[in-house]
Amino acid sequence: MIASTSIEDEEAPVPTEDAVVRIDDLDAELCWRLLAQTPLGRIAFVVRGEPMLLPVNHVVDGHSVVIRTGQTDLLEVIAGGATVVFEVDEGDPSSETGWSVVMKGYASEVSDAAELADVARLPLHSWAAGRKDHWLRIVPWSVSGRAISRRRIAPHGDLEPYRPTG
Repeated sequence: MIASTSIEDEEAPVPTEDAVVRIDDLDAELCWRLLAQTPLGRIAFVVRGEPMLLPVNHVVDGHSVVIRTGQTDLLEVIAGGATVVFEVDEGDPSSETGWSVVMKGYASEVSDAAELADVARLPLHSWAAGRKDHWLRIVPWSVSGRAISRRRIAPHGDLEPYRPTG
């Protein structure tokens, strides 16, 4: 389900000559589907007092996100557990539509032998070269999403709908 808000006053769409620009909140179910179908996301965390944002491949496992990494700043910060933000998005400049899903949660290294065996079976392929022998799990306390669209006004006056596919 999508709940509508606007760009300017969060109450009404913004009309242009032939379209209406809308920002819509995405429900949790759609957010999880979009997370699952998008193989590349971004993880944000703080390392040595500085914000860091990295692209990572991921897979959804239940209501958590699993990523793999090597011996990196990400592992250094998250191995013992850390608060992170994880984001996936998609945009189409030609149709002026797009969406974003943001997950806020707690990430930690998977260390339990049984859980390691489970995550090793997940369909997670890293695009980056090098050893990726550490598994991290993000357990969210918040998942939210928004879609932006420039909906064309149809000849009969109705708006043509936009909904992210997921």
